[in-house]
Amino acid sequence: MLHRYKIFILFVVVALQFMIQGNQTFAHSKLERTYPKEGEKIIQSPAAFEVWFQDPVVTYSDSIQILNATGKIQEMGAVSVDPEDKTHILTTFKDRLPNGNYLAKIKVIALDGFVINEEVRFTVSHQETVPSEKALEIIDFSPADGEILDTFPQRIDLWFNQPADITAIGLFDDLQQSVRLKKPYADPNNPSHIIVELEEELSSGTYQVTWHARQVDSKGQAQPDRLDVFYFAVNHFTPITQKNMGGPTISFGYHNLGLKQVGYWLFFIGITTLFGGTFFHTVVLKKTSTSRWNKVALLLLTFVLVGWTFIFTVQMQELHSLSFEQLLSIKFMWIPILQIILLIIGFYFHKIKLLVYFAALILSVFVIGHAPYPRYGGYITMAVNAIHLIAASIWSGGLFTLIVLPKKERIKEWLKDVLPVFSKWALISLIAIIATGFIMVTQYVPSFTVESFWKSEWGKSILLKIVLTFIVLLIGVFQWNSVKHITTKTVNVVITRAKVEIIYAVLILLFASFLVVSTPSAAEQGVYPSSIEKKYLGLNVDIAPFYPGLNELSLQFDKEDIKQVEVTLSMPPDYNVTYSAFYVGGGEFKLTGNLLHAAGTMSMNVKATLKSDEILELPFKIVVPGEMRLNE
Repeated sequence: MLHRYKIFILFVVVALQFMIQGNQTFAHSKLERTYPKEGEKIIQSPAAFEVWFQDPVVTYSDSIQILNATGKIQEMGAVSVDPEDKTHILTTFKDRLPNGNYLAKIKVIALDGFVINEEVRFTVSHQETVPSEKALEIIDFSPADGEILDTFPQRIDLWFNQPADITAIGLFDDLQQSVRLKKPYADPNNPSHIIVELEEELSSGTYQVTWHARQVDSKGQAQPDRLDVFYFAVNHFTPITQKNMGGPTISFGYHNLGLKQVGYWLFFIGITTLFGGTFFHTVVLKKTSTSRWNKVALLLLTFVLVGWTFIFTVQMQELHSLSFEQLLSIKFMWIPILQIILLIIGFYFHKIKLLVYFAALILSVFVIGHAPYPRYGGYITMAVNAIHLIAASIWSGGLFTLIVLPKKERIKEWLKDVLPVFSKWALISLIAIIATGFIMVTQYVPSFTVESFWKSEWGKSILLKIVLTFIVLLIGVFQWNSVKHITTKTVNVVITRAKVEIIYAVLILLFASFLVVSTPSAAEQGVYPSSIEKKYLGLNVDIAPFYPGLNELSLQFDKEDIKQVEVTLSMPPDYNVTYSAFYVGGGEFKLTGNLLHAAGTMSMNVKATLKSDEILELPFKIVVPGEMRLNE
């Protein structure tokens, strides 16, 4: 039997996947900030512990636990969500916290069902600490950051707020080659002024100065080093590069492959074929069901049950601390249970089969995928996702039913009666799949390149789905021509093509399961204004290359009345740097160096000083592509 053969092949593929070690997927929402902050020392017990996420999250009674230094859990009030800000959750302290170190364990569930675990450490000290000696700070340096010199400098000067020891200093050219320097010494007339003379003449181009300095307090105790970096250029600006640096490695594998992803694959195969096959019976055949279909439906229902069992297994491992009642209170648990109940009802009650299967299918968009995130469109994207899922079910489920349902002796008559009607529905479904797929891709990833798309697991899965869908569309065109004039000879051709389409459908659903467990932002690449400056809009930002490492940042203003530009780049938890940009003419300023700290979302603030001394603040969001996303 054809369907038995295909099921055997399917389970062989699944078994092969289990032989490969799956990695845990990355969190699908990021922690924005907390109170108290990570590492913060506060002088009084806080009234509440507060957390802000990038997106709304699902909480339960123990989503926030506070432990003291001995590991004892502090008594807390109920975890609540701020009604005015769904991304803000908090819990109150029942008692005043005594002095000591504390650990906040945060466990919430993202809108696509993935568990987010975070830890925050803070200290409570009810007594004011005695102010320590003034920290070492750099006051000025020469050459200045972002300065283009007409001649090469003879030395580097550093001015601090107090006497300091230079523990290390390096000068590097635009190829990251070091320049020989003499030993640093303090100015005899000003011990806070450090002088470092050059041993060789500099050529044209950009240079990086990296220094480590340390203060020595009055007790003679060594303090931690202070590190800083600044850039200057001789004659003209050049980007800092590195020989044989190459680009980021492109992986052709799937790190997110694992039990949960296989569970989603089985679930998709089962529920889409159940609904699509029932739609085929009801709309195309005008029948409620057949005994042959009921046997197939039982197997498909088993696929759904096994798929959700795999997903539940992983979910319960991630939420092992929850009681059974708490698990059932989370929508990622009770909605799948409701889906299974609806599918079982539909299996036994044929008259309402299509309706309850439809309801079970639509419920999927509330617990599977990225559509529920407000930043991806929320309910609008969920509606588009629902249409996409319905269309895919009608096409793939109907195709499967078309092949497995008829008996071999009357296959020709069957195809003559059924194919013309189903072909119309299949064509409509494919158009809907393509249209809704395009809408969701542009909603999830508003800016990207082919390279950033292919390097990410999410983008790779989309591209492979597009290729397979295009192939299926071509097969459909040939099928349509064959259906018009079906003969004994063309019956076998039509059936063979349909079998191939089923294989492609199973592969498309496989890549759909990868989409669920991967992150869309890993494929995204772009620079977005965070707000609109009414007085000054003319700024174009370009970064090359657009991945972590050595980069060149270009800021092109549409006016030339800018005299100075400072750029601040920041990224949680502790990356925050400010540089003065080089003016290269024509209203363009540039930066170079290791600017993109890591894959993830960075903040950039451009502070432009006009010749009239008016200051404009232009905030941007930079999304750096990559799977290993920092703090996301």
